[in-house]
Amino acid sequence: MSKDVNENFNTVSFGTVQLIIDYIEVSILESLTLNQIAKKFYLSVSALNNLFKIVCGMSIMEYVRNRRLSLAGKELLISNIHIIELAFKYGYETPEAFTKAFTRFHGFPPSFVRRAYPKIKTFNPLYIKIERFGGWEEPYPGNESLETKLNTSEQEFNSLYCYDETTKNKGGITMEKERRGYRLRASDMEYKDDWRILLLLAQSLKQKGISFKVDGKTSIFAHGLEFKLDKIGLTFKWKEEQLIKDFFHHKGNAVNSFTGFKYFDTAFEGMKVRCMFYGDCPGDDTDEFLYNNTDSVEVDDQILRVQTLEFYYENAEPDNEYYRMVEAWLKQK
Repeated sequence: MSKDVNENFNTVSFGTVQLIIDYIEVSILESLTLNQIAKKFYLSVSALNNLFKIVCGMSIMEYVRNRRLSLAGKELLISNIHIIELAFKYGYETPEAFTKAFTRFHGFPPSFVRRAYPKIKTFNPLYIKIERFGGWEEPYPGNESLETKLNTSEQEFNSLYCYDETTKNKGGITMEKERRGYRLRASDMEYKDDWRILLLLAQSLKQKGISFKVDGKTSIFAHGLEFKLDKIGLTFKWKEEQLIKDFFHHKGNAVNSFTGFKYFDTAFEGMKVRCMFYGDCPGDDTDEFLYNNTDSVEVDDQILRVQTLEFYYENAEPDNEYYRMVEAWLKQK
């Protein structure tokens, strides 16, 4: 529009609200305040808030927050941007503030998005045409049947479950392109006893037919970047919690830290073991899902599926020694 709003509307209307929404959308990455928007549309702050809430069912800054966190979730899925950069991009002064807001909005922290491809919440732009459209994308949060999901378009299905080509090949190697570039001999390594326990545990799990991957900080160790292990981190299929508890003779249930993630701590050969489970949505209880973003590391003729160092680097906080260890390794690779 080339003319100011007050030249096009003698009174405040639904059209004004749509113009406000359009302005927010094109300015979503800029500094947006109530005073600024009210001044732009020749309204008082109270009139702006009241009008927007009556028409849209939420305050104007709640709308801005929903859109930013929705866009941030999608960007995490399809790019390699660091979380700290994403926080500043979407208007948060610190990564901690962004993580808190992101977790409250999506139900899990941003570091979880690239680990398990969960169902992120999507809040679409609102379009005002007497009736209200847009907002929360349906079906959500997953109470509908799998048949209903499969009847959605392929594009919608990919958006929900994150198996489009861009996402499933980002940040690591999938089952479609297996890499065995890592061969190690435990006898050549410094922490031989830690290797013995890890390999014995892996062998015992395989003998029981249990699928798993070496995850978290342990994945750095399993790639040969050694340090004294304080625990072994393994991830299993979501629905095999009881099978894993039986294997470790563990009493009690896994702890649900946030949506789509649960864990319990146990021990094997005197070593603490953290058993993690990611998922709880259709398609995530398969080996393909479990092994997403993993390398095949061969140790003493035994193959371990290990979370890639690239994946760890993308999702870890930069201010720790393990991040710097991986960063140095990747630079010389």
